[in-house]
Order: sequence, then C-alpha cells, then structure tokens
Amino acid sequence: MRDTVDLRRRRLIAQAGTIGVAATLAPVCLRADESAAQAELALAQTAHGREIPPHLIGLSYEARHLLDAGLFSPKNTDLIAYFRTLNPRGILRIGGNTSDFAVWSEYRGELPAAADAKEKAGHHRYAITPAQIEDLAGFARATGWRVIFGVNLKIDVPPMAAQLAAEVQRRLGENLLAIQIGNEPNNFRNAARKEISFDEYLALWKRSARAVREAVPGIALAGPDTGANTDWVLRFAAEVDGIVALSRHYYRGGADDAGTTIADLLSGDANFVGDVASMAVADGKRNLPLYLSEVNSYWSGGKLGVSNTLASALWGGDFALACAQAGADGVQFHGGPLAALEISLDRVRHPVLGEGDYKSRIDGISGRYTAIAGDVGAGFYARPLYYGALLARQFAGARFVETSLKANGVNLAAYAAERDRRRMVAVFNKDLARDVQLRIALGRAARSAQVWRLTAPAIDNVHEVALAGAEVDSRGRWSPKRIERLVVTGAATSLRVPRGSAVLVFAE
Repeated sequence: MRDTVDLRRRRLIAQAGTIGVAATLAPVCLRADESAAQAELALAQTAHGREIPPHLIGLSYEARHLLDAGLFSPKNTDLIAYFRTLNPRGILRIGGNTSDFAVWSEYRGELPAAADAKEKAGHHRYAITPAQIEDLAGFARATGWRVIFGVNLKIDVPPMAAQLAAEVQRRLGENLLAIQIGNEPNNFRNAARKEISFDEYLALWKRSARAVREAVPGIALAGPDTGANTDWVLRFAAEVDGIVALSRHYYRGGADDAGTTIADLLSGDANFVGDVASMAVADGKRNLPLYLSEVNSYWSGGKLGVSNTLASALWGGDFALACAQAGADGVQFHGGPLAALEISLDRVRHPVLGEGDYKSRIDGISGRYTAIAGDVGAGFYARPLYYGALLARQFAGARFVETSLKANGVNLAAYAAERDRRRMVAVFNKDLARDVQLRIALGRAARSAQVWRLTAPAIDNVHEVALAGAEVDSRGRWSPKRIERLVVTGAATSLRVPRGSAVLVFAE
C-alpha cells in the first residue's frame, strides 16, 4: 500500500526569508503576484495563563498491539528513542476497541459465550499474557513514560478485570498512571440492542471497579474514556468517587465522509475546544486532570492523503496547544502498526510491506494516521503528525501568555508561553492560499529571537516533513539543524509564515 500523495507540481514554499535570517539559510524568493497577507500578534506583558503539563504530548495504542512481538519491549531501542524524543515524560495509553475483547490468560473462571458471529470466529477475543505485561513494564521504564491501561468492561466479568488490573499494577508499579475500565462505553448496547444510557453504564462500571479495588486497594482509576459524549464525562466527574483523572476521545470526523479533506481538517473545531473547557471546569472542582486519551484526525483508521500528510502535523500541533490552553492535561494520539488497528475496526487484513524506498515500504504495514510508522521487523519512521506533536511539546513546563491575533481573514492560529523568562510563540498558517507576513509584539523587550520552521514541499507531502530543518532519523534521534535568527527592534519582530507551514519563535 502506498501512502504517498505527493503532488510535487503543486509544491508550496517550504521556507521563506525573514529579517535577519542566519547566513546558513537562503531565503526563498516569491513571485511578484504572491504578496503576503499582513497579520499582527500581540503578547501580554506577563504570563498569567495555565502551566502546560510536561506530559501534554503522548500516544495511544490498541491493547491488541501487546500481541505484536517485541513492539513494547525494553529491547526495542529504536521505538524507545522515538518515544523519548517526542517526550521524555509522556503518557502511553493502552486500550482502544480491542481492550474490550481482551481476556486475561491466567483467569480460570467462566467467560460468557461469544456475543456474535465475529467473536465465535475468533475475530475479536484474544489473550493478554504475563509476559506481555512484563515487556510493557520494561518498555515504560526505558522510555520514562507512564501508562494508562484499559481493561475489558464489555464482557462484564469483574473478577477477570480485577486480576488483569492487579497484574498490571504489580508489574508496572510507579509507571502505571491509571486503570481504565471499558473503551467508548457510550457505544455499548444492552439486551434490547439499544445504546446503553449513562446510568446503565455506571452500574456496569461500578461492578468492575469494586472488584478491581478489592483486588488492589488504592489502585488509581480513570474514566469514562467515552467516545463523543462530553455529558458523560461531566456526570462521571460529579457522580464517581475515588478516581484520579477524567478521559474522553476525539476525532474530527469519519474517514469515509465525503467532506474529509485537508481543508476540512485544517478548519479547526472550536466547539470541541469549548467542550474541553467545560470538562476542565469539572476537573478543576475536584482537582482532576483531563486526558484526551484517544485522539486523531478521522475515525475508521484515518484517510490516506489527509491523515498522513503535512496537514496532520499542522492540525496536531494546533489541536494539542488549543486543548492545553482550554484545560486539557494530556493528548494521546492514537496509532500503531496497521494490523491491530484494522482488527479494532472489524476489518481483518494482513498488511504487507509497500514498494519503493524505506518509508514507502513501511507505509504498507502502518496505521494511516499513526504518528510513528513501522514495526519491529521493518523499522520505524516519524510521520508528519509526529513533527506537529514535537513542536507542541516544546511548550511543556511553560505558562501560557495571553495573545491578541489580527489574522485579517487568514486561517492562522497562534499560541504563546513563557518559561524561565524565555518566551515562545507557535504560529500555524493553515491557510492553503495565502502566505503571511507576521509582526509579533513580544510584550516586553528582548535581546534576540530565533525561529524553527515546520515545513514540507507540499501540504499533502508524507515523507519530507522537517522541524528546524531536520528529520527524525531511523533510530529515533532528532535535533534542530536550521535555526533562523530574527531582528528584534525593542519588543517586536517580524517574519514570513508561508501557507501550509508553522513556526516556533523563541525570544529572550
């Protein structure tokens, strides 16, 4: 399967000249008819916004990915490096649809009969083993990440859920952030084949939660891990005691929808950011963090030519910072090798390596929207989404600074933060037609300013995305290579932000 939709004849400008560009970067000259739109960004003098958690950027994988031999293993040094480069203090969520078809290999009690023909055919049910949990524990320790682990609720066997949770707690120890019980329970159906109500779900959840707490007193529980029901999150926050976090999922839309395009992805979703703010208020009343524990562009596995392109990098970085500013404490981007993702969607496929170069070959076995493509046998590479998340992660530990943006009709998003007297500004030009000449009023005097650029030859490019002029190498290593210097006059600077690109400015 070839993921690439790289229409080079429609190449966008990858990098544009700025005032005072470092000698190592040659500015790109635009045609006379490509004059840039003017925009202004003003920063407040002081940083009074919320502090961005160090674990803001994380990843989510299917529970069935535990069956991929060697994937989550302390011996998988390449994937460990990809995780640590993305975030040395991230959160890995293990769950997804397949968590509700997992059984614990050591459970000796009876299980209910398979509910449908697919289960009877062995399509869904599979066993998680002690060895897989031990490998996951070693992987978590090697990465420095903590884990949110989902156990089966749909099967409604509380003793089995309790045994698995106890084993996860015993082996992961401090690397376990929380156990979640059930995945997207808002989609469960009752005996009448109707979607269950929140009250039905809560009764189901409490049965398993009671068993888990009896097996492991004091174990950390989170939830409800709902798909698209903010009201369930609010009720869960109000009605459930003894939890350590709230969780919800997000997808922009469906991969098969007619309107699923790059333009749609980059149009943003202000309504959901408002939902995040309302959930954060509920969190704040109980001092609970909010995790967007399964997030990506489009459900049903993502769409080639959209979810795997530079557009996903711009969307992902913008989305993470918008949600952080609204009150989210973590964003876990869903992905991984293709086979388990397809099984999670009731599609049984046997992915094979693609044709062409290293990245094209790996595309054939990789999730369409995954941030890290590849597997243990073929190797890995960073997809565009990884770079957008990596840009957003630079804000970790900083405090948001209030901004005022005059975009003059251009599809721009901007965020500012401050850490140790150093200010950083991220600007995403999601416009597909207009470059921008942006003036930034920094809020106070600065001696110098530097900029990293997030670029690719085209908005639909898959394989040539870079941050600060550098790609993540096949071993998961990355460091900035091309850093531009901007002229600062008093408390202001200016730079060009080409269409379909992003910049990260550091001023001090």
